[in-house]
Amino acid sequence: MFKHLSREDLTVEQSEVLEKAAFLIISARKEAAAMLARASVQLPDDGFGFGSPCHAHIEGHGNCGCPDYTGDGGTCLTLVTVDPGFPPVRSCGHPPSKHLST
Repeated sequence: MFKHLSREDLTVEQSEVLEKAAFLIISARKEAAAMLARASVQLPDDGFGFGSPCHAHIEGHGNCGCPDYTGDGGTCLTLVTVDPGFPPVRSCGHPPSKHLST
């Protein structure tokens, strides 16, 4: 039986597996969206859920503004800024699992 654990309750090994699995899910979604695009299947604006916006919460700011995970399995490489009035633009640094709605 599957026991749902909070991220804080995961072992190091479980956390690593979670991030690898999240990356595979995101990669598969992107590949599926690309396949549909090559077949000229027009996706609706929401992309049938093929996008991977960041669902992380930034203390004192709200939700992360990162629109799509562009990492290679590590932390997010999409350039965002926490404070739109203050450069420089930087990576949000959130792991792949933050880019999956749960």
